[in-house]
Amino acid sequence: MILLADNDILIMLAQCDLVDEALSVFQCGLNECFVVGAAPYSLYLNDPQKCYDKRLGNHAAFDRLAGLVSSCQRLGASDENIDLLEALTRIDGVDDGELELFMHADSLHRNHQQYTLTTGDKRSLKSLLASECTLALPSLFQRVECLESLLLKAISLYGHAHVTNKIGRGHATTTRQDRFAQVLRVAFGNERNEAATREALNYYMQDVACFIRP
Repeated sequence: MILLADNDILIMLAQCDLVDEALSVFQCGLNECFVVGAAPYSLYLNDPQKCYDKRLGNHAAFDRLAGLVSSCQRLGASDENIDLLEALTRIDGVDDGELELFMHADSLHRNHQQYTLTTGDKRSLKSLLASECTLALPSLFQRVECLESLLLKAISLYGHAHVTNKIGRGHATTTRQDRFAQVLRVAFGNERNEAATREALNYYMQDVACFIRP
């Protein structure tokens, strides 16, 4: 399995110390996980204070994030699909990082390889659905794990209490609250029970449900 991960997922896993749980969901090791080549730079891993200010908001999680990124492989160049590239560049809401991931997913799909794309940013997926770009859909249909779907599967494997405790510790140590995902506060805060957590997570991902891996 090849995992194509974006910055938002990497940040959440580091903040909440959920790397091992995510790998169990994916049934793979870090050697099978791929990140975009620019990840160390866009996450400011050469400057811990800047990483804290602009990305992580959690000093304690920096070493986890740096270790996670360094353990993953880097994506190289994808096979060219000029028609898809031109279509994606015309869509507002698809940034350079997501565009690169979508192009790699398309390449893997056309070469009949197994893969999962993981993303913590659903805006690009919503933008795809709202656009007329149908070229990207076959390579993403039931091939995506978003933050919410990943957490739902982690709950099924490890239990609600285990994941809630990890999220709670991550929240407590993240001192820049604007850097901590709102969905985590909503779904796991206020002593929510498992049913309420699942309801909240499903609500947040309902608009992109067609992309989610079964």
